[in-house]
Amino acid sequence: MNYKALKWEVLGNPNRPDEKCIGVITMCRPEALNAVDVRMRVELDILCDEIRHNAALKVVILTGEGRGFSAGGDLKTEAGPVGAGDEDFDFGNFGAYKELAGYFFNDLRHAVLQRAFKKLEDLPPVTIAAINGPAVGIGLEMCTLCDLRIASDRARLGEVAVPAGFLPESGGARNLPKLVGIGKALELILTGRIIDAAEAERIGLVERVVPHDKLMAEVMAMAGQIASNPYLSVRYAKELVKMYWNTNRSEEGWRRELEAIMEITRTKDCHEGIRAFLGKRKADYRGPYYENWPFGDDK
Repeated sequence: MNYKALKWEVLGNPNRPDEKCIGVITMCRPEALNAVDVRMRVELDILCDEIRHNAALKVVILTGEGRGFSAGGDLKTEAGPVGAGDEDFDFGNFGAYKELAGYFFNDLRHAVLQRAFKKLEDLPPVTIAAINGPAVGIGLEMCTLCDLRIASDRARLGEVAVPAGFLPESGGARNLPKLVGIGKALELILTGRIIDAAEAERIGLVERVVPHDKLMAEVMAMAGQIASNPYLSVRYAKELVKMYWNTNRSEEGWRRELEAIMEITRTKDCHEGIRAFLGKRKADYRGPYYENWPFGDDK
């Protein structure tokens, strides 16, 4: 595939340069802080299949181009299909099916994201998130799907889905509590608080914090150390650790996450969250009372 939203390259092991076994995925939408739009979701889905069938790969690094890792979902491209844009979204010549098409393409958007993220979590090579700046929303969820997380001292991390009118939809509600504990995970999820790299390391969200200008060198050094170990030992060690890690992962869980986000994106609170974000203002959530607000006339 001709990747545009992602850059994919395979590099040599620093300890054995002729052995091309370390893959690097770079999210390439720096003008949008690498927000995950529709194309990036599709490209990641396809690329994960390519990686899964490449037995030579031992480590895969995930990072972002420019000043950040990922700002999460791209609300600018999400607004139109769910009816939260300033103008009526043009799906083309759908006629009487136009409103139905909006629901369909919104649902498809989230289904593709979940499918791609499941594949990312299940990749056979060891995966390392090189967090080079802000990683929020599904950007943070991508980090929790990786096996290891190394952060720049400029990194900022947060689960901002709920305050934005959404919810963690791609494993965040499952993985974050296992990394930082249930209470801390709920605090981050329900408040949307952004934490710095030092706090992320202190609570166990990242394994290590390094100076920003040394991030990729440190990550490559770790990747090289892992890749220099026996192939099957590394593969089976990861497989066994992930087997125990995923004891609470189920198809029912994935299905409930997908059903929840599909329902939420049909609500006026979600639309208000998108409009508030794009308008750079505080959201005025009223659900479930948009039509029958019972608390006075100030709304």
